[in-house]
Amino acid sequence: MPRKMTDPEFRNSQESELWAEHVAPLNSLVQDLRADSSEGTGTLPFIAPLHGGTDATVLCLMPAPDAANRAEDGEDIFSSEDDNAAAEALATLLEESGIDAKEVVLWHAYPWYRAEGSSGRLTGAELNAGVEPMSKLLRLVPNLRAVILMGKGPEEFWAKVAKKSPQAVTRITAIPSFSPAPLSLSGTAAQRSERIARRSEAMREARKIVQAPRGPVGPRRETMVRAEDLGPEHLRRVIEVSDGNQTLHGPLLKAFQPSPEWRVTLTVDVAGQRRALGVTPDTWVRVYRGAGIR
Repeated sequence: MPRKMTDPEFRNSQESELWAEHVAPLNSLVQDLRADSSEGTGTLPFIAPLHGGTDATVLCLMPAPDAANRAEDGEDIFSSEDDNAAAEALATLLEESGIDAKEVVLWHAYPWYRAEGSSGRLTGAELNAGVEPMSKLLRLVPNLRAVILMGKGPEEFWAKVAKKSPQAVTRITAIPSFSPAPLSLSGTAAQRSERIARRSEAMREARKIVQAPRGPVGPRRETMVRAEDLGPEHLRRVIEVSDGNQTLHGPLLKAFQPSPEWRVTLTVDVAGQRRALGVTPDTWVRVYRGAGIR
């Protein structure tokens, strides 16, 4: 289900991995942009580790972060699992199109929170301010093949990026779409229906462009699942799980829970040896999948 960031354990897992290898370069960029006041800009959210970071192949480009969605406590993180309607809509769109969260990176045309009182379309100054950060982002995410332009602002912005750095975007297909925010669905019933259909179609277009190649090329981080929710479909998948003292990484051989109140015992193949670990039912387990054909 969407809005996983409402779960304290899931949020903690995201905060603890903000400097994981695949997102550290992007979050270093975020820190640099936070420190740079040359444009009179403010703060901006970190990139969530549940997304692809430097390994992403799809960029979901939105206008600007909404200050109303900032967390009251903890790190300020932007993801498709945030507790708001736009994030929920985005998570649903990704799931329906078959795009894994690990295949995407989320960014904003104007990456900072807008000045108090700002509303409506991005200004020309805001669009211009976001071009250089985007140029830096593109250098950090070399495997991008598609960008979903979620609104008119991102469309105008991408045209500026393409004009300034044409070589950087030649490998990337731009796909016009609409914002996942509820306000993008204002208007008549016919207009809402058309926009909803276009959002889904844009996701499907991106799915086709970055369709995974045939054959396994090693494990790819896919998602996080609670230990109690592991089932037959996860057997032989590579998992990573920790009880706080030790971490097991390898194919899952067995997941046994005597009753809902008991700990879940996971048996994992670690370097050819069977290793077992008992964890609480609500422990988050990383599940990996090879990048083979879906």
